[in-house]
Amino acid sequence: MATVSFVTETSLGSFLAALASPDNPHGTVSTAAFASAMGTSLLLKAAALPKTRSDSADDRRVLFASAAALRDVQEQLIETIETETAIRVFAASRMPEGSGTERKERVAALQVALRAAADVPLEVMRLCVAALTHAERVAAHSCQAASRNVHLAVALLRVGFDGARVNLESKLNSLTDASYTTAVIDEIPRLSEEATTKARTAEELMRLPAA
Repeated sequence: MATVSFVTETSLGSFLAALASPDNPHGTVSTAAFASAMGTSLLLKAAALPKTRSDSADDRRVLFASAAALRDVQEQLIETIETETAIRVFAASRMPEGSGTERKERVAALQVALRAAADVPLEVMRLCVAALTHAERVAAHSCQAASRNVHLAVALLRVGFDGARVNLESKLNSLTDASYTTAVIDEIPRLSEEATTKARTAEELMRLPAA
């Protein structure tokens, strides 16, 4: 498991300053992951409210299970912030290329680093879908007082998903592994559809009834 020192040992102001710095490896994907992690916090808050949708044991069981899963999702989102793939790409691009062998080694190392860099936003997208799945369940079993938290949580998760998707799509043209690229291109619309459907369902479940 990755050490989450950058997040846990940094103030919010320092984190925002790091995101704004062109020299810091934490950028677009980190912002998407952080927004999504905030969304999971709001879902955890909604799931922890003492009152549930019907005040039933089933409500409490579902909310308890979703909270446990959301804590795991949040931990994984934080780990993606710690994954400094930009450094690996930079290091590979600085490798010597004086000879044919060196050029081949540089290209191979760069492709490995670029694929690792693409894996991170893809993982953020998958984690957002997982969180939105639990947003549906939290919305279905939590009380009306949780509606504002759930709505904002869904909005943050959708922003995080979209930010990660744009970042991923911008990296695909640099990859030469056709099978990997094809698999990712096929997965993006499926994840996008899942995210949209689950977000809409959660929002509908929390919508106030007409007067």
